[in-house]
Amino acid sequence: MAEKSDTIKDFYDRSYKKLFSYKGFVKHLLQGFVRLKWVERVEFDKITLEPVSFIDRLFKKKEADIIWKLPLKEGSEVYLYLLLEFQSAVDKTMALRFASYILNFYAERIAKEKNKRLPVVFPLLLYNGKQRWNAAKSLQEMIELVDPSLREYLIRFKYFAIDIGSFSKRSLIKLRNNLVSAIFLLENARNENELDSVLKEIVEIVKSEMDKELLVRFGDWFEMLFKRTTKTEVNFEEIISEGSEYTMIVETLIEMRKKWENKGIQVGRKEGIREGMQKGFLNGRQKGIQEGMQKGRQEAIMDTAIELLKEGSSVEFVAKVTRLPIREIEKLKRNIG
Repeated sequence: MAEKSDTIKDFYDRSYKKLFSYKGFVKHLLQGFVRLKWVERVEFDKITLEPVSFIDRLFKKKEADIIWKLPLKEGSEVYLYLLLEFQSAVDKTMALRFASYILNFYAERIAKEKNKRLPVVFPLLLYNGKQRWNAAKSLQEMIELVDPSLREYLIRFKYFAIDIGSFSKRSLIKLRNNLVSAIFLLENARNENELDSVLKEIVEIVKSEMDKELLVRFGDWFEMLFKRTTKTEVNFEEIISEGSEYTMIVETLIEMRKKWENKGIQVGRKEGIREGMQKGFLNGRQKGIQEGMQKGRQEAIMDTAIELLKEGSSVEFVAKVTRLPIREIEKLKRNIG
């Protein structure tokens, strides 16, 4: 992965924004993950991307993520405001942030069409952080109600949240024929066994998709993901072709996981240096730094091994990633079990 977390976030922002700038992915997202009746009335072949750009002074957000105009069958319309949230931590102020974006959208509409009533906006959050999304989904939840008689005067706002990591593999596979579920399956794979089975499911989903343009866009994203995270060139068409082997792509994914884990080791090393410096002021600076570096690195490696074992990785795979002796890893596995 990239060395800086903000670079990783930028990559996800750009890649997902590109994906959901195509109507086919919006259709799969809403039909597969938003189980509300109004979705059944959307004429997806007529939806249009809105070229909306504005500045939110309060939160310094430079432009809207993605806004789609969705015509309904009876002639009315709904606007989809898709907000991409790819931070590592949950933003507890999301309801306030999102409400601010919607109000800015309405302000722009009023400036352009002064005499028209405001349209319905469906606020949809797409989140892929490791921590499960637990922030308030309505603005009312954030407000302290000092008296029940004030309830009707509170600002009413609620957003719909899709937490990618909250879906089980089984629930995603059940969707079938949905390229967005294929994306989520790949995002949620935790070990080499899962990666192997996930790829097989993705191949089946891809083979059932009839929209050629959508397949091309999905393939572009897939290849870009691997190139960005592992510096490896892959050919998506070869992967999904009849009779293809999964070995190469699984190994590439494993390499990706190794780079993530190595990044964790580097974080542990930095913590060790800090601890060593503190110790060094008491017992000799140089010696303390060296001991802290070694301790931090070793503890990070052991933590990585334990996490991989908990996720179901094989002893051999953990040994390959951490370079620990197999005997030591087997001991860790017994202690965990």
